[in-house]
Amino acid sequence: MGLYIPEIKYVPYQQEGEPARRAAITHVEFNTDGLSETDIQILGHLNDAADAMNEIFRDQYESYTVVIHELVRSILPSSEGETQEKLTNYLTLLNLQNSPYALLPRKSHQLNITAGELRELVGNIPGDLSEYVDRAIDLMLNSQATPDRANFYPEDLSEDEYKSLEHSVNSLVRRDEDGTPYVALNEEWYSEELEQVIYHLQAARDLTDHASFRLYLDAKILELMTGTPESRRLADYTWVRHDSPIDIVISTALEVYLDNYKNARGAAAACVTVRNNAAEDLLASLVERVPRYEKEAPWTHRKESFDPERLPKLKFVDVLNWTGDYVTGPFTTIAQSLPNDEWVIQNIGTVNMVYMNTGKAVHGVSGNLAAGEFLLKDEFDNVNKVLFEANQLHSALHEIGHTTGKMDAEHSKGQPKDYLEEEYSFLEESRAELFGLWSLDILLQDKIISRTMANACYDGMLITMVTSLKFDPVQAHNKARNGIFHFMEEKGAIVRVEEDGKQKFSVVHEKAHAVVSEMLKMVADIKASGDKDGAIKLRETYVYTDELKAEVEKRTSEFPLGRGLVFPYFRTVDGEYTSEMEYPKSFNDQNKFLLELGMAEV
Repeated sequence: MGLYIPEIKYVPYQQEGEPARRAAITHVEFNTDGLSETDIQILGHLNDAADAMNEIFRDQYESYTVVIHELVRSILPSSEGETQEKLTNYLTLLNLQNSPYALLPRKSHQLNITAGELRELVGNIPGDLSEYVDRAIDLMLNSQATPDRANFYPEDLSEDEYKSLEHSVNSLVRRDEDGTPYVALNEEWYSEELEQVIYHLQAARDLTDHASFRLYLDAKILELMTGTPESRRLADYTWVRHDSPIDIVISTALEVYLDNYKNARGAAAACVTVRNNAAEDLLASLVERVPRYEKEAPWTHRKESFDPERLPKLKFVDVLNWTGDYVTGPFTTIAQSLPNDEWVIQNIGTVNMVYMNTGKAVHGVSGNLAAGEFLLKDEFDNVNKVLFEANQLHSALHEIGHTTGKMDAEHSKGQPKDYLEEEYSFLEESRAELFGLWSLDILLQDKIISRTMANACYDGMLITMVTSLKFDPVQAHNKARNGIFHFMEEKGAIVRVEEDGKQKFSVVHEKAHAVVSEMLKMVADIKASGDKDGAIKLRETYVYTDELKAEVEKRTSEFPLGRGLVFPYFRTVDGEYTSEMEYPKSFNDQNKFLLELGMAEV
């Protein structure tokens, strides 16, 4: 492709009560080899459709993000020196998180200038923003907890009011003029913003000659126009079944992690990808073993028959663009299993994606820094060259794990989250992480992977768990990793060892598989039985702020936390996309951050 990839840039930031940190900004490479002229036009339209979803996500998270974004961009030209640098850094973090808040830890970022200085700068902006300024400045300067309800629910919505409403994953709750709560579908609430999305999806649909992909885009357009359960399931069905190498995941309600109140409502997101065929044989071997995974799994409620058409698809893909819920640092999405509808999973199947080029970009930032810090030297020397590949493998198996097992007969109707509510995401992520480790034993038996690769998968997970201890466990993935670490340590599968004056950690590989199997059975059976009380007991027993928090924080303080990914785009000439790709001038100049809901919507 010939694109120049600049060096990594680091952006300092601060949260109240937290050490000074820095995020890394890096570019994502995207290979256009093998793409036809028509492919480029299709990808160009899909890219623009994805960009337009970001404004919806921002409003779902914090409606004042648009005001803050506008304020900072407006006052930057009149600022100088250190103040201008602080404003630029704050704007970068605002965009990297897609809101004023972080999900880990759940706190707002702070702009470290005085209120007087900020108000003076704001006073120089033409026009009257007084209606919004006070709240925007409050969010920028004063520490606040990340809201559990995001912007999905009124802050004063009571439990009785919640239970009186009929909820759907693609909706939000608002009050009418009389104060009565009601549920509105996202597709109705954001219909104006979705017009641009639909326009570009329609243009891509008209260009493609791939029949099954065209059917998917038809179904997705219908979903975004109506939001009905039938249209969403039709879109899921056609997405699982299409086999186009070009793809887009796009929805007003994808993952439910933003809803930390009930894990009931999904957030807007879009991801444009092209198939990466580098590991087709390995992927096929993983999927072929799904019936065997199920047959030998330690949990109680197994799927008993398998339609080849319903086996999960596993894809390695390169990302051209992602927006919305994919842009919520400090996490970076490594892999994903979709769709999330339990009925679709059981009756149609899933697609499990591992993101290759973004994974390489993140690895280029962080590499094996934490592994070198916390693994024993001999173990690090044994696995460091394959840790990236091992993490990708574990991610692929993790996503397959989301598709396995079933609910028991008494809980087979509805979704698991209907029974487990706010405990669902933590439990589901724990189950998938454990499955990713447990299934390695079958791959070893069949000589699909080496012992070194299996050990590297465990070591990679160990490092992920140890580094998660620097945070209070409040986010679903973090809770899962925290709990697994404590369970494995209690059972002797993880030990602490002194080496070179530092505390290191080691997986006792002779014990690890049995311990993982034990916990996987426990977690899977709790989920299958919709046992919310059991989930709470598990969490209260094994998920807690560890005494290692301060030490891990100190030893990783120089490591970047949060990655801002800069994606290239196709240049346009006379309204047509060209094969020439360019990067925006900066992370903040990506188009998805410049398309904003009007402030009248706040």
